[in-house]
Amino acid sequence: MLSQFILEKMAVDYTDQVLLFDYDNLSVKSGALRVAHTKGFQIIEYNDPEEFRYYYELKLRDNEDIKVIVRVTDEKIYVPYDIRKKYYNVFVDYASIFQKLDPVELKRFRHIDLDLLYIAHQNYFGNVLGSKSTRQFIENEMFSRKNANEFVDTVCSKIERRLREKLSYRDWCGIARDWARVRLMVDGGFSDRDIKCITKKINKTFKDWMLNNYGLLSASTSVEGPVMVHRINDYMLSKSQRIALIVVDGMSLENWLSMLASWSDLEYDIETVCCFALVPTVTPVSRQSIFSGKLPISHSDPFSLRQEEKQWVEYWVSNGYKESDVYFGRGTEVDFPYNIKVAGIIVNFIDDLMHGQIQGQKGMYRDIVHWARSGELKRLIRNLINRSFDVYIASDHGNIEVVGQGRPRNEGVLTEMTSLRTRVYQDFAVTEEVEENFKVFTYPGVYMPKNYRYIICDEDTAFGTKGQSYVCHGGMNIEEVIVPFAIIKEM
Repeated sequence: MLSQFILEKMAVDYTDQVLLFDYDNLSVKSGALRVAHTKGFQIIEYNDPEEFRYYYELKLRDNEDIKVIVRVTDEKIYVPYDIRKKYYNVFVDYASIFQKLDPVELKRFRHIDLDLLYIAHQNYFGNVLGSKSTRQFIENEMFSRKNANEFVDTVCSKIERRLREKLSYRDWCGIARDWARVRLMVDGGFSDRDIKCITKKINKTFKDWMLNNYGLLSASTSVEGPVMVHRINDYMLSKSQRIALIVVDGMSLENWLSMLASWSDLEYDIETVCCFALVPTVTPVSRQSIFSGKLPISHSDPFSLRQEEKQWVEYWVSNGYKESDVYFGRGTEVDFPYNIKVAGIIVNFIDDLMHGQIQGQKGMYRDIVHWARSGELKRLIRNLINRSFDVYIASDHGNIEVVGQGRPRNEGVLTEMTSLRTRVYQDFAVTEEVEENFKVFTYPGVYMPKNYRYIICDEDTAFGTKGQSYVCHGGMNIEEVIVPFAIIKEM
């Protein structure tokens, strides 16, 4: 969609040296620059003419073999004629791509889905729109059934192609993000496409990948963000001194994107990356790992939250902060002294909503949008930024809609932790009955204590009343495992 259009405009298949004027940052927002990088292009930011001149004369001027995109993001910066002449010049901005919409108005919608906008603009054959009409177009016509269905069809086709490839964890993060956008269209009622078939394909392929590769993730690092949730503290420590971490319990990528879409007036830049939750995807296991900065196997009791606050404080004290510098609290109306330098805040709204939800994912969508528009979370973010905190938002696990397949009997000794999607047994003998009579698989307990057996419901099933629908978590589907991590900055 938009990324492909921009790549074609840059002619990356035909030229190796591009001067990209990207004043609206669309090459990054669309993902086009990331794709160009995978094609072997070196990306150079043109910020300082003198600095670039030195590098140009040293490395670029006489080197015809290097594939390079020189990106100019500030229209006030001068680019000399000889450099313009050497490179293939491309201008990418709202005005040139969305010619029938008001570019000033478009810039106000900072969290808009650009691919959906691109499709809607392609399908619009009316007159050029002014500011007010552009806003109405975005809020109403963009989400028409025709546009939403085309969007879902296009993204699903892209995902299906990718499922046939050899995938890395980064690839799965991209698929998870695309899949969340599809689910948003369907659960929001904008698209009427049946996505059951591709849902099964995604989760079967993801489960197979997880069983073979999940154990390698703890050693993976990325400059973009934490790869796994237990590395969130380490990442924040490397970037900030005054830190506020908001953990929205149970928030999936889809939930987060639906909130962002409701915050068109939020006056901050928000960068969202994906990271992997701990499996089983239950709160005691995964959230405890966030606040402690440790894998579950290192916890004295991975199935309890009793040590959560203590672990949060211990992490920061071990990294040079005083105990009086650290705060741990709950809710959106928190109040703590001004001497606090590190704040950990739990928001349970989505997890509470999930466990009481009777209308499935569509009901979740409506309730989360309503909550987002109430401004509770926005006010918390604003208050923290006003107090000079660097604000981060994380989730311990996502959620999915499932169907009950009955409840096991004669289970023997369970741990303290039970879930509709997971059983953790101390008595291995009783698992045979569960494995024989239910749609489940045995999870090898990667990063977990080995003296338990972990039985997880497969696909979209749960240990609940047969035939009844639930919204829950605990399993290993992509919506439960790959969760958002957001970095919030002032403009």
